Amino acid sequence: MLESAALFEIDACPMEGFDTEQFDQILNLTETDYSNTVIISLGYRSIDDKYAYAPKVRFDKQDCIIEM
Repeated sequence: MLESAALFEIDACPMEGFDTEQFDQILNLTETDYSNTVIISLGYRSIDDKYAYAPKVRFDKQDCIIEM
């Protein structure tokens, strides 16, 4: 799904930490053989988003990782 969205220039973000049982109820899946395992947000960036095309910031490895 994420790759397909990218091919269509649609932003996508997988989300975790959600209540699967509650989502099954919301989506009326409790009476079926189906259940959810992941949720993904999909959408287009706002043309007014001044950060959408800004260069990405990457930290140097030595600034992020402590070897023990």
